[in-house]
Amino acid sequence: MFDIDREIMRVLPDAATQSDYLSTTDIYERLSRSVQNMPSSKTIHRRLSRLQERNLVESQQRGTSSMWRKKAGAAGIALKGSGIMNFDEALALQTLKRFSSRQIPELVAESLSSLFDMADTQLRRSNNETARKYSRWTGKVAVESGGFALHYPTIDRELFATVSRSLFEELKLEIVYRPRHNIDNDRAKVVLPFGLVEVGGLVYLVAGMEGKAKPTMYRLDRITRAAAMLESFDYPASFSLDSYVKQQRSFDFMVEKEMPLELKFVGGAGEHLLEAPMSKDQQSTRRGDALHVQGTVMLSQRLRWWLRSFGPNVEVIGPASLRAELAEEAGKLATIYGK
Repeated sequence: MFDIDREIMRVLPDAATQSDYLSTTDIYERLSRSVQNMPSSKTIHRRLSRLQERNLVESQQRGTSSMWRKKAGAAGIALKGSGIMNFDEALALQTLKRFSSRQIPELVAESLSSLFDMADTQLRRSNNETARKYSRWTGKVAVESGGFALHYPTIDRELFATVSRSLFEELKLEIVYRPRHNIDNDRAKVVLPFGLVEVGGLVYLVAGMEGKAKPTMYRLDRITRAAAMLESFDYPASFSLDSYVKQQRSFDFMVEKEMPLELKFVGGAGEHLLEAPMSKDQQSTRRGDALHVQGTVMLSQRLRWWLRSFGPNVEVIGPASLRAELAEEAGKLATIYGK
């Protein structure tokens, strides 16, 4: 049995982040897309009126239509937390808000916007030196990516909400996907959402299809339309997203095979591997000014990108095939820059 009030609150615009309203008819139609055994539109209107009496929603009249939205601060845990948030909790929330720089945390954090506002208000009440230390804390901490900063495509929030809800509810999902080789595609397909993964600033939906043994990865920014279906599916007991990502290395880009890798670093380039090993069986030795590191890794495009980032400060000792490949590449670079 579903909670109709909770479902209504889920689809309503939030006055804290949005200025628009929805009519009773619009609310009914949105609920009909994802809720089975829907009550009538009149019942939805009655429930909205009761939510307004409880000071959870607000309305305005436009002609003969009643328009509705969620009151600022009416998100579930914000109601419970109102007025009793201490400085430690406020600091934790403000730190979370500032340093959730990846796309998935940013997208899901919108539901906590009222709590973030409440935390900011609490930290501004600096009536003593201890409280002022809390308010200055976030200015004393910074997080910076170790890679070259790129501007990745943003993801539509409503589309993300549809996909993540289908994933949570284990509902079939109809999508229109436009891969790089078919950017004008308008043909919809039905997929079974298995998981969401963020890799290097890009967010992927891992999804299966009925009749196909292996799942497929879909970049969310290339999904132009998504609609949750009312039909559910049985999430496969044999599928593990953790295994798919970490053991099968499905996001390492063109994974080829596992292999022993031996590297020679100079100029201090590989020192970080002594604290953050490249493999579980890594071994390292020093020979003069050089650091020799070896271990079993997965050969992939991502490994090649990583090796190239060290430039002349790394030499691939083995395997011979990878050494020859990079040597040929270095020869071509020498030809380009030697002109």
